[in-house]
Formats: sequence, structure tokens, C-alpha cells
Amino acid sequence: ENCKQPADYPREALLRAGYAAEDLDGSWRPFRAVGCNSCNSGYKGRVGLYQVMPITEAIQRIILTEGTSMDIAAQAQREGVRDLRQSGLVKVRAGVTTLEEVIAVTNQ
Repeated sequence: ENCKQPADYPREALLRAGYAAEDLDGSWRPFRAVGCNSCNSGYKGRVGLYQVMPITEAIQRIILTEGTSMDIAAQAQREGVRDLRQSGLVKVRAGVTTLEEVIAVTNQ
């Protein structure tokens, strides 16, 4: 918090990372980690990325019919479940972490 600095990413890079065009409305700004005497690296503590997927009837059917993990993921996406990258992008937008960290820990 003491040393984060605004980061200027090209719009195209933010779109490739997973932001939708409507997310890039100018109401927020990403930050980059710089480091200071308080944190050394620009990061202090840890923050989790979570994916919460309720088992709906549709997902239950996929499981019971031995569908693949890709089938489950596709159905979850149709139902609006955030994946780990999307969860991370929310935290970037909130200024909690950096885009670099989210990209490094999510494999998309």
C-alpha cells in the first residue's frame, strides 16, 4: 500500500489478460509492485484466488454421466462462475495485487 505505483498497460494487453471492454471504462487503474522498507518486494501478506462453483442440477448431471472436467468448466462458465483468472482480475481492479502476479499464477 505504501509503495504501489500506477501501471500503464496498453488496452490490448488488458483485453488479452481477460478484461472485457466495458471493464476498461477509466474508473480504476492497475498498480505495479515497487517495494519499500515496509514490504521490500512490493507485496506484503498473501491473498487468495478462489473459484466457487455451486453444484447445480446441470453440473450434477454432467458429473453423474461421467462428463469431463472440460464439460463441467464449460457449464460453470455458462452459469457465470468466475474462474481463477477472473477472480484475480477483480483483485487487480481493487488494487490488491498486480496483473503480473495474476498472470503468473493462473495458467490461461
